[in-house]
Order: sequence, then C-alpha cells, then structure tokens
Amino acid sequence: MSSIRVLRSFIEVARCGSFAAASEHVSLTPAAVGLQIQSLENDLGYPLFDRVGKSITLNQRGHRLVPRVQQLLMQYDALRLQEPDPKDLAGSIKVASIATSMSMVVKAVLRIRKQYPRLAVEPGISYSGDLVSRVKEGELDAAVSVKNAHKVPAGVLWTHLYREPLVFIASKQAAARPAIEALLARRLFLRVSRSSNTGTLIDEFMRRRHLKAGEFLEMNAMRTIVDMVKEDMGVTILPLPRGTDWDRDPDLHVVRFDDPSAHRSIGLFENESRSFLSSVLRQYLLDELARDDAGPP
Repeated sequence: MSSIRVLRSFIEVARCGSFAAASEHVSLTPAAVGLQIQSLENDLGYPLFDRVGKSITLNQRGHRLVPRVQQLLMQYDALRLQEPDPKDLAGSIKVASIATSMSMVVKAVLRIRKQYPRLAVEPGISYSGDLVSRVKEGELDAAVSVKNAHKVPAGVLWTHLYREPLVFIASKQAAARPAIEALLARRLFLRVSRSSNTGTLIDEFMRRRHLKAGEFLEMNAMRTIVDMVKEDMGVTILPLPRGTDWDRDPDLHVVRFDDPSAHRSIGLFENESRSFLSSVLRQYLLDELARDDAGPP
C-alpha cells in the first residue's frame, strides 16, 4: 500500500507536469519521485501518466484519481491536526502502585480527573511481587512497579519512569563505628522481603559486592525499616525513593554505592489491550516527572 508521502508526490507531479519540478516541492530527487510514481502505479495496477520521451502527461485514469487523492490528503491532515475532545474519552482504569510511587500516581490521577471527566482512574497500593502478572491477566489495567531482571511478558507494555539508587543506611550513632562490611556483620540487618522484586534486587547486588549480613530481620515496609534504623535497631540497604529526604535526615547516615548497577528501575506496566485508556495515565505520569524535575516556576 502506498504511503501518504507517495500520494503527495503524485499530486505535485500532476500539478507541475514533471518529476524534476515536483521534486523541489517534496524534498526528494527527481529519480526518487519517479520511483514513487512507479510504485503507486504498481499498487493500483494501471498507469496514471502517458510517457513520451522524458515528458509525462496525466492520462484519463490519472485525472480521475487527482480529486480523490486530494480529498484523502485533506482528511489525513485534518486527523493529524485534530485534538481529541477530553469529553469523548470514557471508561475506567484500575491501577496499582508500590507505596513509594503512590504520591506521583495520585497527583497524575487528580489532573486526569479534571481533564477527562468521564475517565475514572482507580488507584491502589500494592507490593511489587505480583503486579506484573496481575496486569498480564487483566486484573489490573496498569501498575507502577519495579522492573526485575525478567523479560516483560507478551501482552504487557513497559515504560521506564525513573531510577532509585541503592544506599546503605545506618543511624548517626552507628556511623561512627566500622565500615559497611563490619556493620553488616555485627548489627541486625533489616532487609526487604526477598519475595519482592526489590528484595531480590538487593540480594543479587549484595552477592555481586560480596556483602554478607549476619543476623537479619525481614519485612515489607521500607518506611518501617528506616524508622527502626533511626532508633539504632539495625542497618539496612534500600533504594532511595524519589521525593524522600532520608539522605538529609540528621538522624541517619546514608551512603551511596559507587556502582552504576546499584539502582532499581521504576516504570509503568500496561495491559496492551487496555492501553488505549492507560496511555492517558502514562502521559500524565511522564508530565508529572517532568514538572518535578523542572522545579518551581
């Protein structure tokens, strides 16, 4: 099937009467224009021009085709310029988010509700472990979650949103003591559940860096882990969530690892069959991140 660009070239050749003259209007060489016209004629199954030497003239079929192609090009240009009416978009989106990204999701949802009054977005908090499978099965339309090492399954779309660096966190009291390796060996290690994507990621990172913990306590809530560290009940390795102030907290000692692989990727997973709606959420999340990065006006 011929492209819109080929049809534009056809109209210019019909108007100008030669490949050379038409090429100046479509930013192609005369030879390229000639190949486009030949391709169009092959697609249609009949010639559009009479050729005598180097001159070309529209034949009867070519003359009949011109107004139809012009109408098609006008309709295409109208589609390209037309802005969708927010009132026309209706339906519901069920989205889940890990706790540390929920604030960003809610901000996007509030803006969507103002712009698209007939589009209902239902947000909820969940752990990252099974979010991708719930999106794939259609239980969720979309999820903001952690990207693990596995390939994104068929039928699921993935959009990267941002990264969170992995950091070692101890209390100020503990910070005056030995290095990270010694603290991990001597102090209670407060770790994220290894059944979660984040827990698995931290576990693999510690193995690569040959970091070994002694006694440990496993839990899911990162906020609770940090509160326990502040009370000097143990040490931890966690991703530094976007928008948190842990690295500025006077009661905490936060150390970033000099390792480009020490991070987790946060992004949006969408059920492909529902992306005609969830794509709105995707755009608003990206806009929200851009607004945050730009800072106050």
